[in-house]
Amino acid sequence: MAVIESEYSSAIDGPPVRLEIAPGIVRVVVTGTLTAEVVATARELILDACELNAKAVVLDIQAALDPTHREALPHLVDVAERRCWAARCRLDITASDPAVEEALATGGIY
Repeated sequence: MAVIESEYSSAIDGPPVRLEIAPGIVRVVVTGTLTAEVVATARELILDACELNAKAVVLDIQAALDPTHREALPHLVDVAERRCWAARCRLDITASDPAVEEALATGGIY
C-alpha cells in the first residue's frame, strides 16, 4: 500500500492518522492515543476514503484508548459505517489495543 495522505501530526515519530491506498482497498490507520483531535482527523480521512470509490475501507485502529475520550470511538465507528454504507463499500475494523477491542465489543461493533 502507498501512503498518500497524512494529516494532524503532533507526534514526533509520525502522524497518528494516515490514509493508505491499494487497488480496491483504502486503509485509515490510527496510531498513538485516541484523543478527540485524532478521532476528528480519522473521521475526515474516512470521508476522503469513501470518496475514492474503493471496494473496501479498513479502519485500522492501532491506537490506545484515552479514557477521557471514550465517547469518541463509537462516534468514529458510526460515521465510518454510515459513510461506507452510503458509498456502497465494505467496512472492516481492526484493533490491536485490548481496551479498544473491549470498547468496540461493548458497543456491539467488534
